[in-house]
Amino acid sequence: MMINDRDNDTDRSIDIDKLRLRMADLCARSEQCSYDIALKLRRAGASAAQMMQIIDDLRSQKFIDDARYARALTNDKVRFAGWGRMKIRAALLAKRISESDIRLAFDGIDDDEYNASLMRVARSKARGLDLGDYRQRQKFFRSMASRGYEPGLISSALTALCSDC
Repeated sequence: MMINDRDNDTDRSIDIDKLRLRMADLCARSEQCSYDIALKLRRAGASAAQMMQIIDDLRSQKFIDDARYARALTNDKVRFAGWGRMKIRAALLAKRISESDIRLAFDGIDDDEYNASLMRVARSKARGLDLGDYRQRQKFFRSMASRGYEPGLISSALTALCSDC
């Protein structure tokens, strides 16, 4: 009976090694945060201690870096998805990224690029609206707020678009 227990321990350690390799491969292919990896490990059946060990190993080997993840997500969402800071902050907080890492990521946002992204999204939304109508302006404002842009910037964009009319 002891032989079977040892065999199970050996099989279990092989599974942990396989999980570690699988997570390292995933991290090598795309930027991951420690929260996402923990969820994947939990679904794979790893214990809390095993999850922490694997995540610590991946961090020490630089496969996981939450600050790097925050910078990458922030850049991608500003450039390609047209998200504002408020929505990006909510997404990062949902991934359990620390406030200090979020602040560092936001410091890396180029203001000109951010404003260009805001105006690109604003022009796209304004195409189907009559901004002279109060209800249409409200609709525009709500739409931009749902994209995570700050109210002051939305008002500035609305003023700029109305001056173009």
